[in-house]
Amino acid sequence: MDQHLRKLLRSVLETDPEAPIDDDARRAVMYAMLGLHPSEHFPAILEFANSISDEFKRSYLLHSLVTHSAQHVVLFDFAEQVARTIPVPYWRLSALNHVAAEMLRRDREFGTIKGVKCDLRERAERLLLEIERSLPSVSEGDRERSDLMWGAAVSMINAGKLEWAENLASCTNYCAENTDVFLRSAKARLSRGEVHHVIRLAQIVAELARKGSDDFINRAYDLESAAELVFECGGREEARQILDEAEKFGLASQESRDIDGSKCLVSIATSFAKHGYRDAAIETAKKITQAARREDALRKIDQISPSL
Repeated sequence: MDQHLRKLLRSVLETDPEAPIDDDARRAVMYAMLGLHPSEHFPAILEFANSISDEFKRSYLLHSLVTHSAQHVVLFDFAEQVARTIPVPYWRLSALNHVAAEMLRRDREFGTIKGVKCDLRERAERLLLEIERSLPSVSEGDRERSDLMWGAAVSMINAGKLEWAENLASCTNYCAENTDVFLRSAKARLSRGEVHHVIRLAQIVAELARKGSDDFINRAYDLESAAELVFECGGREEARQILDEAEKFGLASQESRDIDGSKCLVSIATSFAKHGYRDAAIETAKKITQAARREDALRKIDQISPSL
């Protein structure tokens, strides 16, 4: 038997893996197969994972170990230590972000308990800063870098570090991950009553969507979301113009045979209706090529804005 497998099985079974096993050991095997590992087994699992020679496979599996162990507050140190050993930069940084996100989640939970103090927020922010500084280790043209940026920025927003997240997502070319960060931050700022900043972020999203190429569906949804934010801030005329642009990209998506193009137009049509533009809503709905979607849109419009 492979020595690494033997050590792992001995840890799980708490007995000689090559000897007959009793019901308690068989139960332990069942738990392990079901992914119900007690934390005491994690070091043995780590040692076994480190026996994998292929760096990518080892990185992916260690990432899974981090995400599983980070669910336990008492294992944050272990999870962070494991994350730092992951050889592939993407999986290492993704794992560190997962630890940071769990720390922030627990910090919010503990913050509701009177008299309980912890340093989880500070530790999480330190990890996020490390991730930000390490992003250049992932190729800029690599899709994985956008994923990492998005994950870290969302964690920053959850920590209330909106300006930090916005700076991290700053870009000159359209990228759905970046605009999503701006929209999330804008919604958080809206809850704070920061109207002027919300409008500016919505304008940034709209401008990036206009300049993008292809990816009609995401650009349409981004424009619709930007319009909704501007509507909420009282910029009715500007919001209507942005929503008109969203419709154009929704139509382009539908014409390119995107399976979600018609669904996007339903959403845009109902947005028109919600804000009092019934005629525009009906006109948009009639352009939907999928009959079921078209009827759905018209039904929703009548519910939102009944004809007189």
